[in-house]
Amino acid sequence: MAYNGKATAPAAVALDDGCQTRDARGEWMPRTVGKALPFAWPVEWRKLVRFFLGFPGFLWPFGAAVHYLLGWATWQYLQPGADDLANFSQLQLEWIWPMFARNYIMLAIVAGTLHGILYWRRVQGTRFKYNSRWPSTDSKAFLFRNQVKDNAFWTMVSGGTIWTLYEILMLWSYGNGWISFTTFSANPVWFIVLAFILPFWQDLHFYWVHRISHWKWLYDCSHYLHHRNTNVGPWSGLSMHPIEHLLYFTRWSILFIVPSHPIHMFYLMQRPALNPALGHTGFDRIVLKEEGEGISIDSYFHYLHHRFFECNYGTVTVPFDRWFGSLHDGTPESYQRMRQKKRLPKEAAPAPANT
Repeated sequence: MAYNGKATAPAAVALDDGCQTRDARGEWMPRTVGKALPFAWPVEWRKLVRFFLGFPGFLWPFGAAVHYLLGWATWQYLQPGADDLANFSQLQLEWIWPMFARNYIMLAIVAGTLHGILYWRRVQGTRFKYNSRWPSTDSKAFLFRNQVKDNAFWTMVSGGTIWTLYEILMLWSYGNGWISFTTFSANPVWFIVLAFILPFWQDLHFYWVHRISHWKWLYDCSHYLHHRNTNVGPWSGLSMHPIEHLLYFTRWSILFIVPSHPIHMFYLMQRPALNPALGHTGFDRIVLKEEGEGISIDSYFHYLHHRFFECNYGTVTVPFDRWFGSLHDGTPESYQRMRQKKRLPKEAAPAPANT
């Protein structure tokens, strides 16, 4: 063919959506997990900036920005008694019962919406789904022999209740002066600094609480319940035993040490309550248009933990799994390396789809 003097754009490479690249078990491994930013060395400044400011990224939308906005809206419009901290000095029903209603509704909206889109309507089928199977509908491993109903039960009855009880404890503590209170107008620099620190504290707390949850005695009495979900869905994220919920939601503990505002507290409580639904969708991307590539939600790191158990206890934000030798980066080489350390079973056996 004769050259016509015009540059020819290279053909677009289709994004791997798992439809053609699954293994014999129906599993899809989309990528290799990269180094934990911002702790990777040597520093790669462009990646670091993209990590903090990219969309989606560490700050926007789901790591910090959306949850701080929700915390602000909760304090301004959804929390009775917020006009005066003294209102919380006594445990009174008029400010307590709306908190239960608010939190149950939030859980139902977030997990229910994601479940409706991805699992009820199945708008994208198994595109970008890590496991091609659907949740168990007739398995004795779950209450009611149904994975979704079981997960929703533990999420709402245990998760929603303990989450709310801790929020009540925190407002009661603010009201009685047991927690040092500050505002943006009184100390804007510290208000912002603390807001920036808390996302890292979230991930630090998650790693250590999750790690001790795998101690045999604690796993056998509580954490096993969460790990019945090897093929996760939105309702799986907060589906835990009450003992685990009591530990998982203790991120508020830092606020007894440093001055804070209830907006900080709501961030610390609402993010771990609502984000697990997104982190346990079982999908790498959400696609609302048939031929689109959608938006990345990248829950692959934690999905590998559900599949293989003794790896990836934390998040991609902090490097503890890499430092302590429990990182599974998604490659066959990483799997074999973990096997040799006896951290991984041959393969985590999934709950049967129908038994």
